[in-house]
Amino acid sequence: MSTDPKSSAVTATSAGEPPTGRLAVLTAFGVVAATIPLPVLPDRLLTRIRGAVVHDSVARHGLSLTTDARDVLARPGGDHTLIRRAAEAVAVQLLQRFGALGTVAAVARGLEVYALGHILDRYIAQIRPTGAVRIHADEARRLRDAVDRAVALAFSPALDPGPTILAGGAEDLRDEFTRWIDALLLTGAAVPSYLERRLDAAFDEIAQRGFADS
Repeated sequence: MSTDPKSSAVTATSAGEPPTGRLAVLTAFGVVAATIPLPVLPDRLLTRIRGAVVHDSVARHGLSLTTDARDVLARPGGDHTLIRRAAEAVAVQLLQRFGALGTVAAVARGLEVYALGHILDRYIAQIRPTGAVRIHADEARRLRDAVDRAVALAFSPALDPGPTILAGGAEDLRDEFTRWIDALLLTGAAVPSYLERRLDAAFDEIAQRGFADS
């Protein structure tokens, strides 16, 4: 199903700026839940967390979800989703001897939670056609597939989201050591924004090709 950018007339109510604070906290919950060393429980907790993320994004735009649609979007990915498989492959090769495999997998789960909320908000605000205020299972399945593909594409070396430019100021009076420390701290602080821009670029590319395309 091909989708076009939304026209100026919208059905959903204006949501303003997305609550990145709530999404960040729910992402952290997802990381913690994924580290619980008990069978079944992590996936159940992740389902609840993802469901809360989906509900929050949809409700802020004046839309609603059917129960089936929420189930489709809230269900954690299978054990072989592209992002988790890639993360675990890297972990096995580089970090296994340090016992970091579980940590990398948990971070990958958290990233999936964040990507779901961020991309869902972008889809509703900019991509979703005007019309029905209720999201049904069929639409949720197309969106879920697009989100999973966008997350995988976001880590492709071929994707170019544009450079991150840090302000230099009118005059730099810092010493060399301070410049290096500032650069390290500011680069680390820019990582979330960098990931957002990669997710945005990947999802926009998926949307332009059409959600039903392979």
